Amino acid sequence: MRNALGIALVALLVAVPAAAQKVSIDFAHDYDFGGIKTFEYVESDDATSPDPLMDQRIVGAIKDRLKSAGLTETSEKPDIYVTYHLSSEDSTVYSTTGVGYGGYGGYWGGWRPYGGGMVSATTYATTYTDGTLIIDAFDGAEKKLVWRGAGTVTVKENPQKRAKQVEKILDKLGKKWKKIHAGQGK
Repeated sequence: MRNALGIALVALLVAVPAAAQKVSIDFAHDYDFGGIKTFEYVESDDATSPDPLMDQRIVGAIKDRLKSAGLTETSEKPDIYVTYHLSSEDSTVYSTTGVGYGGYGGYWGGWRPYGGGMVSATTYATTYTDGTLIIDAFDGAEKKLVWRGAGTVTVKENPQKRAKQVEKILDKLGKKWKKIHAGQGK
């Protein structure tokens, strides 16, 4: 029983970091983010998701977040151009469980362990994908990168759950964007 609890605890500790979402941003510290009023979403060669429906969800969510931050979408000389990129990496986690029994025997002086018993161990491989959504904002006049936000998560198989993961990443990045846009740093 004690071994089973130990194995379950180790499996939980391995799974929890894999499920955590991480977001980060970087930006041009000398850029005037307070002057940004308009944006245009632009496609890039490596920006689209291999799943066209997910691509539509991501683009729509990015536009919605920028509009909710007070920006206006335009194709006429926008203050910033915005696009996204995806990357992924497959990883494998190995976990081994063992079941067995040992022998105990009695002799004069009390019970003592003795050799014998049987142990069986099984190793399982679990493969998962870490996906990263990167959002870039470029200055409209100089076309130089001024803001980058990235969110990494263990990708869910279910498309609706993946869409929720994208939403959560964009919510977290949106909070960071609003601080930068308001001139309050990271």
